[in-house]
Amino acid sequence: MIVTFLRMPLAALAALMMIVLSPAQPQAAASCPVAPFVQSAGNAYDSAARNGSPAAFANAAGRYTDLRALSFFALGRYRKDLPKSREAEYLALTRKFIGEFMQDYGKGFRASELTITGCKVSGSSYVVNGKLSTGGSVIFRVSKSGRQTITDINMKGIWLAQQLRSTFVGTISRTGSIDGLFDYLKS
Repeated sequence: MIVTFLRMPLAALAALMMIVLSPAQPQAAASCPVAPFVQSAGNAYDSAARNGSPAAFANAAGRYTDLRALSFFALGRYRKDLPKSREAEYLALTRKFIGEFMQDYGKGFRASELTITGCKVSGSSYVVNGKLSTGGSVIFRVSKSGRQTITDINMKGIWLAQQLRSTFVGTISRTGSIDGLFDYLKS
């Protein structure tokens, strides 16, 4: 009898602790100042996934990301080697590349609902963790200052900005010039 009496309060305490400590989506989203922006971006990526084209992903990225800043970041130490006369061409090719990259890695967004599971400040950004109804995870890095923009996104364990930089800098290093990157982006 005493054992049964003790088990009930312990079970109730354990249940209460689970409720208090579990990160519920509405709670995470409610405490995240950029949650509506991230939800909107998630809906745009879902729509792009349903469309299935790189152009749809590039358009969604263009609405929620500063593609110009991301494109220049991707050049790393070779930024100075991009002639002003070729910037527009470079930005168009990079936009296309981002659309193709996101098409490859963003298929999990398709017909998926995004649930915000966490939000924290990290430096000059909010890091927003999300879970897709298809089971995948996504992480958004959103700027804290100025206009809300996604500065990076992690899909399937790959950070877009770092992947771009690694690919672009590696291509320039391997080919010996920025012209090699243009050739790569055109292929």
